[in-house]
Amino acid sequence: MSEKLHNGVEPRAEPEGAILVAVGPAPQSADLIRVACRMATRLHAPWIALTVETPAFDRLPASEHDRVRGHLGLAGRLGAETLVVRGENVPAEVLAVARERKVSLIVVGKPTHPRWRERLRGSLVDEIVHGSQGIDVIVTTGSEWSPAKPAGKRPRPAVPFTEYLYAIAIVGLSTAACWLTRGTLSLADQAMIFLLGVLGVASKLSRGPALLAAVASVAALDFFFVPPFFTFAVSELRYVITFAVMLVVGLTVSSLTVRIRTQAEAARQRERRMAALWAISRELGAATGADNVGRIGARHLAETIEAPVELLLAGADGELREVGGVQGPQSVLQAARWAFEHGKPAGSGTDTLPSSTALVLPLMGTQAVLGVVTVDLTDRSSPTPSQRQLLDTLVAQTALALERARLAQEARAAETRAEREELRNALLSSVSHDLRTPLASITGAATALIDGDPPRAAREDLLETIHEEADRLNRLVGNLLDMTRLESGGFRLRKEWVPIEEVVGCALNRLERALSGRRVELDLPADLPLVALDPVLVEQVFINLLENAAKYTRPETPIEIGARAARETVVIEVADRGPGLAAGAEERVFEKFFRACSAPAGSGLGLTICRGILQAHGGQITAENRPGGGALFRITLPVGGSPPALAPESAIDAQETG
Repeated sequence: MSEKLHNGVEPRAEPEGAILVAVGPAPQSADLIRVACRMATRLHAPWIALTVETPAFDRLPASEHDRVRGHLGLAGRLGAETLVVRGENVPAEVLAVARERKVSLIVVGKPTHPRWRERLRGSLVDEIVHGSQGIDVIVTTGSEWSPAKPAGKRPRPAVPFTEYLYAIAIVGLSTAACWLTRGTLSLADQAMIFLLGVLGVASKLSRGPALLAAVASVAALDFFFVPPFFTFAVSELRYVITFAVMLVVGLTVSSLTVRIRTQAEAARQRERRMAALWAISRELGAATGADNVGRIGARHLAETIEAPVELLLAGADGELREVGGVQGPQSVLQAARWAFEHGKPAGSGTDTLPSSTALVLPLMGTQAVLGVVTVDLTDRSSPTPSQRQLLDTLVAQTALALERARLAQEARAAETRAEREELRNALLSSVSHDLRTPLASITGAATALIDGDPPRAAREDLLETIHEEADRLNRLVGNLLDMTRLESGGFRLRKEWVPIEEVVGCALNRLERALSGRRVELDLPADLPLVALDPVLVEQVFINLLENAAKYTRPETPIEIGARAARETVVIEVADRGPGLAAGAEERVFEKFFRACSAPAGSGLGLTICRGILQAHGGQITAENRPGGGALFRITLPVGGSPPALAPESAIDAQETG
């Protein structure tokens, strides 16, 4: 059996929490992941693959970073939750994550380096075991058929040679300063000047130049300022102690300064990542529409990863279309199509098309793949595991927002379908009686004319009945058609500059028969401005209002129509002296199918159509009760600017006509 216990205790049969496996750049980490997967499957427990990015990890070559990404990808495919954290101390970070996630079992790899290295630098396994407390720790070499291989020498990243030159230059400046002040400063003061130079090098340059500055400072102090001068010989033992202390202090200060600078840079990176997550979450939360979400997501991804990003969404035909970012090369489309069809990453750093210059990540929805994100890596190196984790998080946020936009669109479509169904049912239930009544009257009158030979007076009455009921049926069908156009946005305004009195006059002419014997009082000033409106539609508004007034009022009461100009608008009022509106019905009268209890036959659509027509013109209509009884409908129409000036020929024709 390849699994071994470091502390001699068998693991619990059913762990209280998850299993955590520590993953690093060593090739054996892949075997550790498989061991943890088998244990999690056998124990039916969730498991986590954890990588800790330290400053030393940042200095590793790109091949090591790629190997860690491959290990995390393997763990993700096997069902693990992958996690990348940054810190200074790997054992402390592993234990912190284990306690935070309530882990009951930690799987770590058996050390392969020499024992002297553990005594010098400390053992990761020992520190994890000593701090594990109630957490079991399993130390394993991996699979039985995969013996531990000694770790090879890792190439160190090259430090620019100019940094070493800068370090020597700083030591030279410190030497010059001490030489100019050698008559006034003591040896201890001169040592402080050299330490100040070491601190300056460590705060700006890498660890190697800082260590070189510390050693060179001790050598310069000995050579120039300790007798015998201009030699490295030492005349007294106390100088040796001074040099040793100065060297230890210089090395310590340089190491601590580099570490603090590294920690500060890591803190700035975490802050930028948190700011990026907050910014994209805020903007995506307020965005509507898939295209807007795609553009916002592509912009934030490009700013965060500092590389060209293209976001492609799936159209209704299943083809990918660009909605945001910078269009990538055609060679990336193959990887994008594969990632979209399989729902898995492709391109650089993956198992599919790894030679591609781009990384393609799918936008995973709950039911299907919504699109892909392509990151062009032509001019930059592959992202580190922490950068990849941030990239995956931003992509997941974008996919979540796209899913929300898609669900919102589907909800709106479902709501529209429900409203149409409701409207259809309401229309059927509302107009079934209204359609049958005039049709029955027309049929009865026509049958009486066909079957018999009524007297002349009776024949005229029957023909009058047929005419009235047909006209009533025509108005009902007209209202239904207008309502259908209103619901579907089918009104197309054909605006003209016309006077209000002309529109009112046309409406009165059309209702001459219905208003026969009624007194209509007009108050239309001659100085009313011309209004840009569709005369046919606005005429229908006045027809509906006047018909309502005729229905609801006694024949002997007047109908009043007045108008006035007010702040680039024209206000028209249609009032009567009927029973008025029921309390609280001033707004409901404009709802579809609303009819007062005492209303005569009708579809209840006339006032709804009036409001729709006026809103299409940018106006409005309100209803209220009049003092002393009766109802008043107030129409407000915008003037619509200034009418165009007449052309000279038109002006002459107008004068001749006048």
